[in-house]
Amino acid sequence: MTMKEPYSERQTTFVTPEQVRLQLRTAGLGSRAIAHLIDALLLLAASALIVFGTAGSLYLLSSSWFPNDGYDYVFAGMFLLLIVVNVGYFIVMEAYRGGQTIGKKALGLRVLQASGQSATILPVVIRNLFRLLDFLPMGYFAGSVAIFFSRADKRIGDMVAGTIVVAEATAEQRGRRARIDKRIARLQSKGLRLPELARDLGAAERALLDERDWQLLSGWAERIDPKPPIGAQGLEQRIWQHFTEKLGHSRAAYNDPRGYLAALYLAVREDWEL
Repeated sequence: MTMKEPYSERQTTFVTPEQVRLQLRTAGLGSRAIAHLIDALLLLAASALIVFGTAGSLYLLSSSWFPNDGYDYVFAGMFLLLIVVNVGYFIVMEAYRGGQTIGKKALGLRVLQASGQSATILPVVIRNLFRLLDFLPMGYFAGSVAIFFSRADKRIGDMVAGTIVVAEATAEQRGRRARIDKRIARLQSKGLRLPELARDLGAAERALLDERDWQLLSGWAERIDPKPPIGAQGLEQRIWQHFTEKLGHSRAAYNDPRGYLAALYLAVREDWEL
């Protein structure tokens, strides 16, 4: 097992049942700890309301905050409710709120299945029941060690349930995507024509593209210029030749390098960014 750098970003690739490949960044120990702290504070507040609400009700009934006799069933119900709330919160939120608790949503994290699909109820239940093991001996020590050494930032519950926690696009990434979209739209308003690559690209063609191809394509998109200098035009031509050759596309059919690359970027972007 290889130990990773504690603060490095890790990426993982999913292949969906539709054979679409997703390249996503896994959530590291730091972001998961902050998200859990937010959830823990919310649950602490909810637990305090339950305890003091129960104590207040007992005081009204018996003129004592914690009477000794005759109210054992009330205390048993209170402890049962505390367990249900503290465990059920994670299960309900992750299973029915898109894999996000309030803390995960605040940090831009999401629980997915190993296939890249949304987590369903069974794996969510399993991963949360294994929190007890991750917590041992105290303070999520076992889970933290598992995340630190895991290549996909998985705690023990994730390993057993077949789930993974990924980081959604940051505000900076969303802003970069919006800027690229505006530039492409501006070029289209000036007459740039985009071929229907989203429709023409099949699963087999998408599988031919690797991370280096995506870095090349997204790097081109970030630097797209309405009036590129001669050197940039030559580079754009070579990038177009690279992708048409790799994907087996006819250069006669896709004879506009800029339109082809812009259409290809838009067609495969969802495969590589959440």
